[in-house]
Amino acid sequence: MEHSYSDVLACGGQLAMGEELPFCPEAEASLRCLMRGNAQYLERSHNPTELTDHIRLTTAHEGQHPYAAVLCCADSRVPPEHIFSAGIGDLFVIRNAGNVMSPTALGSLEYAAAHLHVSLILIMAHRGCGAVVAALQKHPEHGALGELIAEVRVGVGHAHDPRQAERNNLLHSLEALGESEVLRDLADRGKLAFAGAVYDIRSGAVELLLPEGSAE
Repeated sequence: MEHSYSDVLACGGQLAMGEELPFCPEAEASLRCLMRGNAQYLERSHNPTELTDHIRLTTAHEGQHPYAAVLCCADSRVPPEHIFSAGIGDLFVIRNAGNVMSPTALGSLEYAAAHLHVSLILIMAHRGCGAVVAALQKHPEHGALGELIAEVRVGVGHAHDPRQAERNNLLHSLEALGESEVLRDLADRGKLAFAGAVYDIRSGAVELLLPEGSAE
């Protein structure tokens, strides 16, 4: 990887909060852990994390202490715990179709940051997202699904290429983090950082988000 994890977090901070944020070493360690887990996922045919009675009982009695919060798509091909080789109590995960930053998603991330003290919020889109495809095709949908697709359509913007549309929608969700004073306060104090990523459902690889035009 040509770019450092601190570059990824600096990019995430600019996209989420529109400003340069203080460096958060805990967030860099969390991002490193996520990507190490993804490397394990690519190398193995199973999740190496232990799922034992001891872990269940420990987290039940002592509470949860996740090291990162992840907002991603509800697509059944995008299981974040497996993608990052994570186990019970490791990740605080919010999922909905299209990785939309809804009020409930934002509130959940505020809870993770303010009460569970995660140092990293990762917003993860994925290749072949059905919600993005639906937004591009402009087929009419009704009810709550129609409202969700309409929000994804806002995120997609004027893009026609599916990959650019996925990226635009990801950027839209990242930018929505800036609406939270709770997250902004934690980030300004160097206790929280942000990153974006795109998951490839074919290869299993997670690609971290960098400014457009940067060499991957």
